[in-house]
Amino acid sequence: MQKPLISLSVLFALTGCAGGIQSDGSSPSLSYTVPRHYQMVYLRAQNQAEQCLRGEGHMVVRVNIDPTAQSGVVSVQDPISGTEVARTELKAVDVRHTEVKHTVWGRHPWDIDALNAMRQSVRMDISTCFAYR
Repeated sequence: MQKPLISLSVLFALTGCAGGIQSDGSSPSLSYTVPRHYQMVYLRAQNQAEQCLRGEGHMVVRVNIDPTAQSGVVSVQDPISGTEVARTELKAVDVRHTEVKHTVWGRHPWDIDALNAMRQSVRMDISTCFAYR
């Protein structure tokens, strides 16, 4: 996985951000509500991104949590171009439930398999890089 990440970083830098999550909503995504406090979801998404989505340090994980709004974003980005390849957005519904939306670029390794692993990590409360059926 290290070689594709290095190649993608170079590609992003040379093409001026031609890839990544699309602003028009066409990138693969899934939304659901999970019976967990928003801070637990935030920590799980951050941990899963660090362990599974950034490769050998070639991507950076940027996080933002807003305690007042009880919401947060975990984003995986190319450090050179800032191109976003994976994102988890979350917002508390109430004290015990959180709305979650995962979005990925759609190209390996940030594809539907990564999307399913992101969801499984939050639902199972343990980081997993692959979703098992």
